[in-house]
Amino acid sequence: MMRTERVRALVFTGAGTTRTVAERFVAATGLAGEVIDITPQASGVPALGPGDLAVIAVPSFGGRVPAPAAAKLSQLPEAPGVPAVLLVTYGNRAVDDTFIELADIVRDRGLLPVAGAAVVAHHSLMVDVAIGRPDAEDLSVVDALARDTVARLAKAASAGEAALAEVPGSRPYRAYGGVAFHAAADPGRCIACGACAELCPTGAIDPAAPAVTDTARCVTCLRCVAVCPAGARAVDGGEELVRARAAFAERLAPRQPSYTL
Repeated sequence: MMRTERVRALVFTGAGTTRTVAERFVAATGLAGEVIDITPQASGVPALGPGDLAVIAVPSFGGRVPAPAAAKLSQLPEAPGVPAVLLVTYGNRAVDDTFIELADIVRDRGLLPVAGAAVVAHHSLMVDVAIGRPDAEDLSVVDALARDTVARLAKAASAGEAALAEVPGSRPYRAYGGVAFHAAADPGRCIACGACAELCPTGAIDPAAPAVTDTARCVTCLRCVAVCPAGARAVDGGEELVRARAAFAERLAPRQPSYTL
């Protein structure tokens, strides 16, 4: 039977809800574990090996794995046969091809997806959608998945025996061209501490001039907004963003439940 000694969660997170979900999963397993933030451009990815249960946690960006997260995960050292749990957060619309793309990336590194969950989270850009999510009900889904995954692996001879037969999504993956809105800094409030530049996943912020954002590189993950200690950064969109937020909220169902694969 398999022996799972520790849980290692690799997390790409902008506003922080994806990390919250990963931390909840790790805690619910009852095993030793750690959460590793792979979001910053300078961050590395650890080697995984026997005894590890990998948790790969990303938000869905337009139904896809965020491009910088995909690039970072493709650098994982090969880890043949290591079981992986896929956690995807999304803003109450749909995950589309996020799961199948994520599964393809980790399988290419030898990992075997054994479980997954789509967890509704407050939309970081369309801020009127999924307010307060993940809530207690969403996190109970994560708890149940963690316990079930550990139990199934304990009964399996190998990760291959426990691997998912199917992962939702389609190939080729849906096209995603990003969004028209990006975070900008108020020069009058920016204290030039450099936190945004240090934690940006794409190098879109120059440490020497952190009040400026390179919109060609920005993927609107909003990590810079979340970490700014002065509250100097916000999405720059004016009335166009107000209209986009209203239209997005209007066409969505009021609530979708989180679910497991």
